[in-house]
Amino acid sequence: MQLAFIGLGIIGILLLVFSIQILIKSGKNKQISEFTLDNETKVIEFNSIGLYSICFLGAGFIENPGKFCGELKSESGNLIQLHQTFPHYRFRKNGKLGLEYWTFEINEKGKYTLTFKYLNELIAKKSMLSSKRIFQKNIQADSLKVILKETIPIKSRIFSIIGLVIGINALIWGIVIGFTEIFI
Repeated sequence: MQLAFIGLGIIGILLLVFSIQILIKSGKNKQISEFTLDNETKVIEFNSIGLYSICFLGAGFIENPGKFCGELKSESGNLIQLHQTFPHYRFRKNGKLGLEYWTFEINEKGKYTLTFKYLNELIAKKSMLSSKRIFQKNIQADSLKVILKETIPIKSRIFSIIGLVIGINALIWGIVIGFTEIFI
């Protein structure tokens, strides 16, 4: 019985290490571009293929009840599909709160154009808590920054968070019970 709990502790260590590796990879994602949110078309050059995200910096909550949209096109005019993330991953950069809003896949290196439409339809607030949002004014679109950066799939991010929780618990319980024989 004691070996089973020590084995649980070893599995916890492996799960913890794997989850931390995913979080480190997520933290080292390279930023491609940063600019102020406006109606102007931006030209962005992607030097590698992969998964990228469009993030908004300066808001903890963004809602789109209307027609607000982003449009990303390749040099050849092909429209790149933007997928809204769920849940919106939140982060801090230079003391400002930001959130990952869309992800997209780049299959060819090159220059792409990004355009935002219907900015007046966008609702941006400081807090993600609905009880606080009721009393907050909307953040003006021109005070938000847009960040394009590399990202990891949402499944990997969720797996790393769950893996951290389970890994820490398995490690602690496996070691505590395996070596101290408390419940045996």
